[in-house]
Amino acid sequence: MLRRARTACLAIVTATALTTGVAGVAQAAPAPAPTPAASPVNDSFYTPPSPLPAGKPGDIIRSENLPTAITLPSPEGAVPAKATRIMYLSIDANGDPIAVTGYYLQPVSEWKGPGPRPVVAYAGGLHGQGDQCAASKLLQEGVTFSFPGGPMAEIEQIVTLNLVKLGYGVVSSDYMGGGTPGTHTFGNRVDQAHAVIDAARAALHLPEVSPDAKVALAGYSQGGGATAAAAELVGTYAPELPLVGIYTGGVPADLLREMNYLDGNRLGGVIGYALNGASYRYPEFKERVSTVLNDYGKQTMAQVSGECIVLTSARGKPSTRDWTVSHKSFGQLVTEDPILSKYVHMQDIGNLKPTVPVLLTGNPDDPTVPIVQERELYSKWCAKGATSLRYEEIPFPVRLIGGSTFGHVAGGISGFQRAVSWLSDRFAGKPAVTGCSRG
Repeated sequence: MLRRARTACLAIVTATALTTGVAGVAQAAPAPAPTPAASPVNDSFYTPPSPLPAGKPGDIIRSENLPTAITLPSPEGAVPAKATRIMYLSIDANGDPIAVTGYYLQPVSEWKGPGPRPVVAYAGGLHGQGDQCAASKLLQEGVTFSFPGGPMAEIEQIVTLNLVKLGYGVVSSDYMGGGTPGTHTFGNRVDQAHAVIDAARAALHLPEVSPDAKVALAGYSQGGGATAAAAELVGTYAPELPLVGIYTGGVPADLLREMNYLDGNRLGGVIGYALNGASYRYPEFKERVSTVLNDYGKQTMAQVSGECIVLTSARGKPSTRDWTVSHKSFGQLVTEDPILSKYVHMQDIGNLKPTVPVLLTGNPDDPTVPIVQERELYSKWCAKGATSLRYEEIPFPVRLIGGSTFGHVAGGISGFQRAVSWLSDRFAGKPAVTGCSRG
């Protein structure tokens, strides 16, 4: 099992090189964009009915067959799963119902383990803020070359299809605003947690999935933030979910710290994603941001709102000092302004106790989400009385290019290998650690 995971992880490095590797050479003026080919994706699927149907979070609004563009070999054929695109109900951070899309992968092979086939709700890493970056769209396209949003590949499929090869059903959310109308609310603790939890609920409503199936959540990077927040919220938001455990890694648990770290970094444009998402969800935040940003800052926010992460990471090393009227960094403005501070700190993870077994991992050499965030999250959760928390710092065996996004991806590779074993034990009914344990 671990051998399969290791193969998947090496493939992730290759795929990520194709998508994020351009960041270091993208300073030259871009060539004129070719006319993009027509997308095979049925975009009308992503427009929710108005009004939304009555129902509970996780209820499926619609579904359709999803042809996949990338395949992995298996004894059962080139595609070891049947893919279904789904739209389901969820609840946003303001308590309002919202439609969210995603996909479900059903293995074609027979489940040979005990009980019904388990389901992993896999929370993907950051794809971008443009609708074309939604994972369920990229699953069909493989690679998008949209203009002006830039290229993007669905590298997460390498992870999800390998989970499928282990026999698990896999459901993955596009997150709120990903592909659907509105803005993707990147960095919003509640939005991301609810989207992933309700994707798991939705999977249990599909005819090919047993309603008695055991469920686990797993995610890294943005997905780590989503699953870490889910660990805190699921006990009250979805107490009926048959959840056996949550894997979370590379967790941006402190949004202000992460903003300050990325500011002036190759991924500094991601701060624009967070500002766009918070502005969309919270009118008071939007009004205050409009007063502190200059025209260039507003223009940058508008541009990144339609981009995938590859193009955003190719913007050089943007500094938010260039975005603000005062020429102060946005992080400094957060410390000075109570309204900005209120909404940024609303996204902090670690103020509530996880109520299910959790595996938390981090890479000591991560240049994107510094390991201090996982260390502090572990300490906070233990202080809150976490009942079952295992924390492991797992360095990647080969030190990668210093300061590049590959160091962050490496943490996902090492963490995924560990998570496969840990999730297998949870599904098998083996007891998780009691209390807090650090390795």
